[in-house]
Amino acid sequence: MLIDVWNLIKSYVPAKDKSIVANKFVDIIANTGLIEEDLDELLGHDEELDEAIQELKEYDKDEYEDYGDGYGEERYEDY
Repeated sequence: MLIDVWNLIKSYVPAKDKSIVANKFVDIIANTGLIEEDLDELLGHDEELDEAIQELKEYDKDEYEDYGDGYGEERYEDY
């Protein structure tokens, strides 16, 4: 269903803006509480969408860091 929504949206977006709109689309659906597997199902359908999903995954991976202090993963924003 989400890929259908993306295909509809991208048909109205100029080619030069598709990457920006793909990033916003991924941000919106990620903030609705979808799990990573739901995002993975969107991979392989559209190049801009794939790049936006990969960027989000990289950002999420960088946001967490294990300091090796026995407390596990901590968010940078906790400080």
